[in-house]
Formats: sequence, C-alpha cells, structure tokens
Amino acid sequence: MSTQPQPVEGPVPTETPRRRRRSFQPRAILVVALAWCLLWDRISWGNILSGLVVGLVVTLAFPLPSIEFGGRLRVTRLLGLLAHFFWDLTVASIHVAILAFRPSPPRNSVIEVQLRSRSDFYLTLTSLLVGLVPGSTVIEARRSHSIVYLHLLDVSGEEAVRRFHDHVLEIEERVVRVLGSPEEIAAVEQLKKEGR
Repeated sequence: MSTQPQPVEGPVPTETPRRRRRSFQPRAILVVALAWCLLWDRISWGNILSGLVVGLVVTLAFPLPSIEFGGRLRVTRLLGLLAHFFWDLTVASIHVAILAFRPSPPRNSVIEVQLRSRSDFYLTLTSLLVGLVPGSTVIEARRSHSIVYLHLLDVSGEEAVRRFHDHVLEIEERVVRVLGSPEEIAAVEQLKKEGR
C-alpha cells in the first residue's frame, strides 16, 4: 500500500552533490575525528592526529550540503514535541511487544509521504523522530522533493496507512513550529489548510 504524494509549491532545492562547496568544515572534521577515536580501544595523540587527518580528507572528498536555518528555538513547543515523541515511543513499544507474542505474522506496508516543508533540516529531524519509534523505519529520504519512504510494521488497510501518513505530517508540523521562522510556520499551515 502506498499513498501518493501531492505536489507542493515552492522552490526546489538546486544544490546537488556536485555543487556542494568544498570548504574547511571544522565541526564536521571534529565529529569525524571523534568517531575515529572511538573506534580505537584507547585515546592517544596518534589516534587524535590521524582522526583529524581522516576528518579533513572525508570532509573535502565528501562535503556536506549547507543547511539554512532562519528560525529560532521555542522551548515550550520543544517540550510539547518531546512529550509527543515519548508518548509515541511508549505506545509503539507496547504494540511491538504484543506483536512478538501474537501467533499470526504482522502485515507490513511501505508508504511514501510528501512533506510540506522543503527544508533539508526539517526533513532530517522529521525522519529521525519517525525512525526512532519502534515499528517504523525510514527506508529512503529524497531531499530533492522532500519525500520520505517508510516501512511500517503491522499496518492493515488504507485507513491505517492514511492515519500514519497524517501522523508523519503532524510530526513535521511540530518540528517546524519548534524551530521554524514565522514564514515557514505560515507556509506549513497554509498547505495544511489546502489539504496537502
């Protein structure tokens, strides 16, 4: 079962992997160096230096796309987002535990969700929040069209698929309300009113 994406107005990101800027990215280098050091059984000057070299080479060979962020953090909405996330986590964990003892195999589904926002930042955060909940796995995320493909555990019928599709859009809306600019929030609300 799959839900069909609806076209979303707005600019399509033009940045492709070939257009990514090759520049010095100190934060990315430090993250790669940290991961490199954690792969070894001890911290040494050699591991730290080789990790920094690996980080520099990786960031120059595979530069990360720039992500624009023009909003601000709203703490009260962040607390609401976290409360919803932990509720989803609890309910899904209980559901998966029940499935483990059910004799019949679950009916799974892959769905496609067209997000309302065109931001890579919101696409990433929404995918993370959905993927961390047991029973749903992000298979693919297409940043060029803001589409997320999800594998769902124990989803039967079009109505259940539609409910989860709407649930993903609600998560995206909460993320935008926590971090978005007034213009981004208004754009998402407008698309929601139009039924997209």
